[in-house]
Amino acid sequence: MKKITSIFFIIFCIFCFWKVWESNYEKQKEIKKNIVNHPEFLPTKTYALSTSFGFKNQKADYYWLQTIQYIWWNAVSSEYKKYLFEMIDLITELNPYFSQPYITWELLLPSYNPRYEDLTEQEQENLKLQAKDIWLKWLKNFCDLEKIDLIGKEDNLEKLFSEKKYQNPCKEAEIVYNLAFIYYFYLKDYKNAVKYYKVASVTKGSPAWAKNLISILEGKWWNREKAFFMFLNMADYTGKNDEICTEFSKTLKNFWNDIFSRKVALNWKVLSFLDSERKKYFSENNNWFEASNCSNFINKSIRELNIYFLDEANKKYFSENKKFALSPEELLTAWFIDYIPTDYQKNNDYWIIYFYNSEINWFDYKMW
Repeated sequence: MKKITSIFFIIFCIFCFWKVWESNYEKQKEIKKNIVNHPEFLPTKTYALSTSFGFKNQKADYYWLQTIQYIWWNAVSSEYKKYLFEMIDLITELNPYFSQPYITWELLLPSYNPRYEDLTEQEQENLKLQAKDIWLKWLKNFCDLEKIDLIGKEDNLEKLFSEKKYQNPCKEAEIVYNLAFIYYFYLKDYKNAVKYYKVASVTKGSPAWAKNLISILEGKWWNREKAFFMFLNMADYTGKNDEICTEFSKTLKNFWNDIFSRKVALNWKVLSFLDSERKKYFSENNNWFEASNCSNFINKSIRELNIYFLDEANKKYFSENKKFALSPEELLTAWFIDYIPTDYQKNNDYWIIYFYNSEINWFDYKMW
């Protein structure tokens, strides 16, 4: 009888222990879920650092896993953005050299999809500014800030791409390339976009077209002269062994001196001459669309002249009509130009057209 009682007592104890363990386990799951669903329970950065006891990287990994779950459980709405900045900021404070949180943040924080997200314009703006703050934090930890400042001031692309003092200012190219994109696409800050495309272009592992975007954005930044000159610098840099391209570059520099230094007005004779000479020297066999090809930069410098020609005419059109012309055809009909410039990217299937872009208040171009 005593044995039976003892057995039942042991079973009872095991049952009680199991229930306590199960209850505790469920409570722990609930706590973890609360941490994920309600990140307001996150510790401050100061507290997290002071209690890491030499395990900062491991703690950063833990919160990173929580962040992934937080995003996953709230992915069908914009709710995950509510605390995403605080979570990424905490993780990168614990481990400043953990790249993945920066990359994930870039993909999610500044973007907005009205089909399933409901954010006010102010909330969207705040997210963009938070995004910029995280990237600037990355720059501080991954880049040489003095070298970045030096790069930002250098407009001679040949020097920028060849001199050692400008090379590899950052440990990774992808993140700084994305920062340039954020400045351009989300913040509409073309000046800083150009600066960080420069930084990306001289960082090992950068996409080949980063160099291209520097001059393109100089044009979008309403400085056609600088964009024109930077394209010519690129042509000289990539065409050192291309005699035809080098000679054509010299011709364009002479026009640059006349137009921008001596303020000689552009007209149909100059533009039609350049277009015919371009076609003569650069046939389709030269592959104009190759990003690293000298002729590609020559053609794009001529594009800048074409748009400059249209912009100057549109200023006069506005002074008389108190509105801007929306197309080259409108300027031609009103006798403000005597020639519609031809873009080099043109064939039977698609072509580039010039149009007045009301967002930047200048002429622009797009595929048609």
